[in-house]
Amino acid sequence: MLENLTYFLNGASLSFFAMGAFHMAIYARQSKSRPHYLFTICLIWMALIELKEFFLSHDAAYNYEILGPGFTLALLSLFFFELVMPGRITARYSLKLLSPFVLLGGAYWLGTAFEPRTVYASLPELLKDLPSFLPTVILLYTLYTVGYCLFALTRIVLYSIRYSREIAQAYSFTERIHLQWLRWMSALLAFYLLSYIIILFFSNIWFTILIYILTLTVWGILYGCILQYRIPDIIRDYWQPLPEEEPIEENPEINLAEGKGRAASLREQLQEAIVQRKLYLNPGLTIIDLACECGTNRTQLSLLLNKELGLSFRDYINHCRIQYAALPLLEDEEAGHKIEEVALLSGFGSTATFYRAFAKEKGMAPQQWQESIRKSRTRGGEGNGLREITGLQEECP
Repeated sequence: MLENLTYFLNGASLSFFAMGAFHMAIYARQSKSRPHYLFTICLIWMALIELKEFFLSHDAAYNYEILGPGFTLALLSLFFFELVMPGRITARYSLKLLSPFVLLGGAYWLGTAFEPRTVYASLPELLKDLPSFLPTVILLYTLYTVGYCLFALTRIVLYSIRYSREIAQAYSFTERIHLQWLRWMSALLAFYLLSYIIILFFSNIWFTILIYILTLTVWGILYGCILQYRIPDIIRDYWQPLPEEEPIEENPEINLAEGKGRAASLREQLQEAIVQRKLYLNPGLTIIDLACECGTNRTQLSLLLNKELGLSFRDYINHCRIQYAALPLLEDEEAGHKIEEVALLSGFGSTATFYRAFAKEKGMAPQQWQESIRKSRTRGGEGNGLREITGLQEECP
């Protein structure tokens, strides 16, 4: 009964990965998306592993070898790297990361011409055959894979934090950039690492069934999410190098004066762009767009916002949008403004984004804020007390 179940799961996995790779290849070609291309490669590799097990395994308990799963972890890490470092995964970079796996795997298969191949059910069995060539290569491969996965996990977490920070500093509307990937991609890789280590110590039919079920579940989630994943056109500029700044003269007094003059000029241009032209009403506004309008680059504008206002670009723009939305919300009873309409008119890409930004700015939901205004009107009118509550005396920047 259990053997039939493992054969069934093997066939189901083969069908899933084969059909998924075919569909994803077509989709990647149409969208020309790098993450989709990389995910297609991962699906093809998984289909080949399942195909090998379907035709060559002589034991339904899944004669597990660490060469295939180890390379799977490496390919999957490239896919995750591309999500947190868009455009960085080039052919040269991929070859650099994958070459140790290829070399050790090649050494193993070359060694099978001189030594009999043994399928090890657990790590203790492997250690008994040391220091023979094939067991030594497998042990080195295993240790390198575990070390590489720890490196990949650390790198993904660090770059996820950096990616989130840079996105907040670059874009005023991030609903379509799918930052939810950053919350759980490292957990998926950790799952594969854990299952990889467990299978080295325990190899029986129950673990085989568990691994099959978990693998289909995880890859099914990945497959469904990557079909919905979109990279906005503006994300392509994320890793692009900034234009070189003009060389600064060596005289410190001149440099100091010029620096202050440049900062003052930038503040004036920012004031004009925000207060007079109200560029923040554009829901797709990026820091690159605003920098171009101010005659500078994103680095200088980012420094100005962070140093003088202590805000990221997204928080700064949302602050201006909330201030702009405050008056229509106050006039709700007389003019009949709906919160949804106010959100869109204020430059927010969605009502959900408006609610989050408003709660962050005012410390309460828009309806609660309106209610507090009504109570203040009842108690004392619309004078200075009202301005203190609403914050309408604040200006941007």
